[in-house]
Amino acid sequence: MSAKLNKKLDLVPALSGAFDCYQGPVLRLDADARVQPLNAPGEEIADILNGESELVMLPSLVQLAVKARTEGRARSRTFSIPGTDRQIEFILLPQDDGTQLLIGRDATLEVNIRSALAESRSRFKDLVDVAADFAWETDRNGCISYISGSGALGYAPEELLGKPAAMLFLDPKTVPSPSPFEVETTIRNVEVWVSSRQGDSACVLISAIPVIDAEGRWQGARGIGIDVTPERMRQGELAALKTRERLVAYIVDALRNEVTPSEMLHAAAAALGRATSSSSCTIQVTSTTGEALEFANFGAAIDPEILDSVITPLHDTDQPTDGKIGRSQYLGIATGYRGSTNGAVLLWRSEREAAFSEEDRILLKALEPQFGIVFRQISDQHILEHLSRTDELTGVFNRRAFMEDLTREMTRYERYDDGGALLFVDLDNFKPINDTLGHEKGDEVLLAVSTILAKSTRTYDLVCRLGGDEFAAWIESADEDIAQARAERFIAALAEWRDKNLPDSADLGMSIGIAMFHAGRKETVESLIAKADAAMYDAKHSGKNRIAFAAEAARDE
Repeated sequence: MSAKLNKKLDLVPALSGAFDCYQGPVLRLDADARVQPLNAPGEEIADILNGESELVMLPSLVQLAVKARTEGRARSRTFSIPGTDRQIEFILLPQDDGTQLLIGRDATLEVNIRSALAESRSRFKDLVDVAADFAWETDRNGCISYISGSGALGYAPEELLGKPAAMLFLDPKTVPSPSPFEVETTIRNVEVWVSSRQGDSACVLISAIPVIDAEGRWQGARGIGIDVTPERMRQGELAALKTRERLVAYIVDALRNEVTPSEMLHAAAAALGRATSSSSCTIQVTSTTGEALEFANFGAAIDPEILDSVITPLHDTDQPTDGKIGRSQYLGIATGYRGSTNGAVLLWRSEREAAFSEEDRILLKALEPQFGIVFRQISDQHILEHLSRTDELTGVFNRRAFMEDLTREMTRYERYDDGGALLFVDLDNFKPINDTLGHEKGDEVLLAVSTILAKSTRTYDLVCRLGGDEFAAWIESADEDIAQARAERFIAALAEWRDKNLPDSADLGMSIGIAMFHAGRKETVESLIAKADAAMYDAKHSGKNRIAFAAEAARDE
């Protein structure tokens, strides 16, 4: 023992040599807060505590000593020794003379191990937090025995502990076997759909390993879960977008691959109806005034009254609109071009079929601009066709359109054993009106004649201006009596207009030649018009403002 230590021990002769064999430091804290070593290991500690570093450790030591003396029992605490990397745990034993006996042991290794464990736990937690949304463990009954502190899928830990892990599955029928929460071999990134606490669907990737006890018995499983719902939703949206783009391209191709408006619309209706698994698809093109120009329907026919009641409200919004009427459900949208409505597209299903989905609405919305452009082209084509088929002055059919339509009608009459009458109208004394009253008055006369012919015939009859002051009217399914009566109405209506709008000197009238058509005669439009023209000249030669039948009709009588 050193002389320095012997000198200090002289102060406490009763304890001299008592702790020589103890490997840890032993100290005595006197009433003046001075520390005395009681063995060799305690000498260094005493020098530190009594020296310049006393303010670092001594106050806390004195405070602990006061508590020990006040409570009359031993107290212990681990202290960091100033200026060293040592950790010493001291037990303070109060003495009857008011001093404290400090028996220490080196706890450096233990403290370092605890610190390392704490750091390891923190590191593990950080890694788990980075690598997964939650960690879990299940027991041999498939119940959750551990869950991350933050919980999982919106559940707090206490809401899941002790509960069957299977309660999380969205649809147990789709869960792999065995369940990812009950694996007996390691699995990685197994995808399962679960239900969150809010009831939302969530896609989770599970990686797990089995838990085996010391005797090799299976005790459950533990693993991590990663919520990949946003990624799967984005993938689903991307897949839906690609599918939608293919459907749009398919339907637009159906429009473009046909020539006539009717064929285009029927092809598009069929393509759209099939693409959406609809029982029926209706497409209507309208003019700027709301007049129906073209109509196409795929699948089951829709009652016209029901159709009108559904299409009209569509024009009040630019969004897809759904609803139910009768035993049918529908989804429709109004089409337009540059702010002007030009048609509508409707999908139909029976009330027993699945409701239209959001994807159906998105598809219809994506197609609307394409349909709007095509419908505008069809509308323009109708306008051009109308201009090419109508007389510029009067608005009735021109000669070309009349010949085309009458040819079609006569072919149909041949097929159904029907007939009709062609009335060839030529104005009497029209040239003097132009010469004396002017061409404007002459145009007024021509407009009046076309109006008289149109109002005196039915919508499915044909009226045209052949040229100059010559007109023609085709009366469907008319016999000689009907044709005669219709011609007399023309003459009477013109006379009434003449008396109101022309001077008394104007001797305006009309000569009408009538040619009858009967199925089986193999008549051509040109020959029929020629007969009616010849009959008209017979009427003129008989004194004008008269009616004459073609020779064939006269012989039949």
